[in-house]
Formats: sequence, C-alpha cells, structure tokens
Amino acid sequence: SFRDHLQRTYNPLVLQIRRLEKPVLAAINGAVSGAALGVALACDLRIASDRARFVVGFGGIGLAPDSGVALMLPALIGLGRAAEFYFTNAPISAEQALSWGLVNRLAPPAELKEQALAWAKQLAQGPVHAMGLAKRAFNRAVVGGLEQALDYEAHIQEIAGQGAEHREGVAAFLEKRP
Repeated sequence: SFRDHLQRTYNPLVLQIRRLEKPVLAAINGAVSGAALGVALACDLRIASDRARFVVGFGGIGLAPDSGVALMLPALIGLGRAAEFYFTNAPISAEQALSWGLVNRLAPPAELKEQALAWAKQLAQGPVHAMGLAKRAFNRAVVGGLEQALDYEAHIQEIAGQGAEHREGVAAFLEKRP
C-alpha cells in the first residue's frame, strides 16, 4: 500500500525534520526527485552543488506528490511555479533552483561538503534555542497543516498508485520512453 508505506517511512521523517527545534541543513550534490525532494524541502536550509538537478518526478510515473511536496514546494517557490514544475516533470538546474528559492546557496561540487559544514558550524554557534522558536513560528504560520497534508498526500497517492497512468508511467520509465 502506498499509503501505509508513506505513513511508515517518509511522513514521520518529514515531520521529525520540521519538528526538530534546530536548523536542519541539506547538502545536495546530485539528482533529487520524488520523496527525496520532499525530504530536502522539509529541511530549513539547502545548499547545493552547481551540478545538482531537481525534478518532482511523481508525474512522470503517474503519481501525485507526496512526502510533503504538495505543501512545501508551493510554499517555497509559489503555486504557479510548483504547478509547472509538477505538470511538466522537467528537471531544473541548481542555478534555476537558486533563482526560484528552492535552494539557499550554491557551491562548487568539490567545496560542497566543506561549505555545508562551515555553515552548520556557524548556525550551531548562534542562538539555537531562539532559532528553534523561530522555526516553530514559521511552521505554524506557513506549514501549520503539514500533518494533514501528509495524510492527504498518502490518501491520493494510494488512488494514483492503483491507476492505469501509474502502470503506464512505470512501464515508460523502465523502457526509457515518453
């Protein structure tokens, strides 16, 4: 069951990231799609190498967004961009992700780990408790319905996963055809 899988795996992870009252930083150095995109979006801050690529992915195999993507993506990049990103299933570059607000910073691939660690150390030296309170306020103001959104995503993913579009999407993906 898609629903059971999401409720056992990705949904608790996304909720834990958002509920942790400390900044969570994602370092992205490759392709991010599907549930991995949801996990990245759940993080507070994202630094990506300039070779990172982002794609929603779900639509390409006849599925609906899950793992918080339906809530977090429009919150970060706007509803129109999120709809285009999902509907076209076209990948975007790290530079495009930066210009859209999907990531906060870019780094050369060889420097990504070093820059991410430096940023994390800088954050850790700051007022972490106050940052946690700010994160709690941001969650309430912007993503207050996250738990309900995750539950609804799991519901609609179950419906999509049983459909002919999903079966055809997976077959097309495996056969490397549109």
